[in-house]
Amino acid sequence: MEISEYTLPEYLLQRTTLFDKTSPLIVTALSNEKDKYVDGYLNYLYTLKQGNRTHIIKHSKKTISSGISLAPIDPKRNYLEYMTYQLRAGLAPQMVPDTYFADPAAHLFIMEDLSYLTVLRFSLCRGEQFPRLGKQVGEYLARTHLATSKMKLSTEYWQALKQYFQNSDMRAIITDFILKPPVGDKTQKTDYQIAILDILDVILQDEPLQNDWNRLIACISSKDECLIHGDFHSSNVFVSQTSFKVIDMEYTMTGPFSYDIGYFLANILSQYAAFSIRGNDAMCTFLLQVIRDIYQTYFKYFSDHTAGDQQNRFLEILQDSLGYLAMANINRIANLGEFPDFDSLTDPQAIFLAKGLSMMLAQTLLKKRHHLTSTDDVCELIQATRNSFLQNLTR
Repeated sequence: MEISEYTLPEYLLQRTTLFDKTSPLIVTALSNEKDKYVDGYLNYLYTLKQGNRTHIIKHSKKTISSGISLAPIDPKRNYLEYMTYQLRAGLAPQMVPDTYFADPAAHLFIMEDLSYLTVLRFSLCRGEQFPRLGKQVGEYLARTHLATSKMKLSTEYWQALKQYFQNSDMRAIITDFILKPPVGDKTQKTDYQIAILDILDVILQDEPLQNDWNRLIACISSKDECLIHGDFHSSNVFVSQTSFKVIDMEYTMTGPFSYDIGYFLANILSQYAAFSIRGNDAMCTFLLQVIRDIYQTYFKYFSDHTAGDQQNRFLEILQDSLGYLAMANINRIANLGEFPDFDSLTDPQAIFLAKGLSMMLAQTLLKKRHHLTSTDDVCELIQATRNSFLQNLTR
């Protein structure tokens, strides 16, 4: 049976006990463009509504739901994601949506509807602050990383986990698409877009930086320290002032501790650049505190739950995460697609300046990361680079 909004009601009433067979079950297809439900670039999403109850279905196919040009992806990733939700719900209670049903053969599962929360990325664009955010991110990552790491698991169990979560299709998307600098094409571009690509060219002309970039890409496959989320960005976090939930776990695989931290902070850096151009110092101060809180909470959790001195490990995580932060930040901008982190700005020139500042901040962090030994060093460098950029604008 072909899964669609038309066939799902009968299928669900027959295959699950979640719904009342005597009441209408309304199924609606979701899309990013219309509904801003941001977990639908690779998959097909539906809302299920019966009376006052709502759920979400996530369905995977070999072909993806958006227009992104990618090779076919094994739809078996859907059940892998469902199992990941089950695993992480035990490791970080209250930080993962509930899941209710999975059908591995049909490549779908049913999960909690999080529409009572807001997408973090869009909330930040509106200038909303969440004082607990950095600590929540740090705790979630520390809990899910440490418990699934070589540090905590037996060799036998670790090898079994690594084999189960190979996820080679999604790993290739990270190494060959997300982290690899974009290649120019012949499509018509605006002057601002041309300038962005010129900035990218200048960054990549630095041979030591490019070698470091390539080394970090290789570490995604070679440095298998724990199970990583793999796509941990601010659109995959739902929040309120009291709640925090993480979605979209289909990229789960073994990888370095540092990757998820850096990938998330790439969003925070872009938001910082946007609010710097906007002149919102209060929001900039909040975002820098988020950076501090993430690292401090993450490292404290590790210290509290492991034996021995972890300072060398923490330094490596800090410095490598700054590398992934920079790579993700630069690539997202240079891909020239939609980038909601700059939606707090409306003027095209202001958006360009914010993107230019974001790329400069990322480049600086990538080049100097091996000299940064604390979160204070990181935040001071970000502030100093930002201030220099803004001063040059007024000359």
